[in-house]
Amino acid sequence: MDFFVFGDEDVVLSFKFIGIQGKVIESNNDLIDEFSRVVNGDYGEIGVLIITEKLSFAIEDKITEHQLSGHYPLIVEIPDIEGHLEGRKSMLDLIRKAIGLSV
Repeated sequence: MDFFVFGDEDVVLSFKFIGIQGKVIESNNDLIDEFSRVVNGDYGEIGVLIITEKLSFAIEDKITEHQLSGHYPLIVEIPDIEGHLEGRKSMLDLIRKAIGLSV
């Protein structure tokens, strides 16, 4: 299984340097089409889809529906070059809250 990334040009280029292919997304229509292609296997057997928070927020319902289906690819959200979206908690914050750890 492979990794694949959706993001802006900087994000996709950064991942390309470490051998992860991706697609630069420029509009919501592109995002919806490309997400469907990855989920349907048009890019091969993708095991993990890495997607920026901004893009993920734009198709939040589709991502949630896919995650609840239990099928691959797994979806991992990352901040883009500008950092986390305001009001969005990081994975570490969510884990700390889930286990009740407060430092």
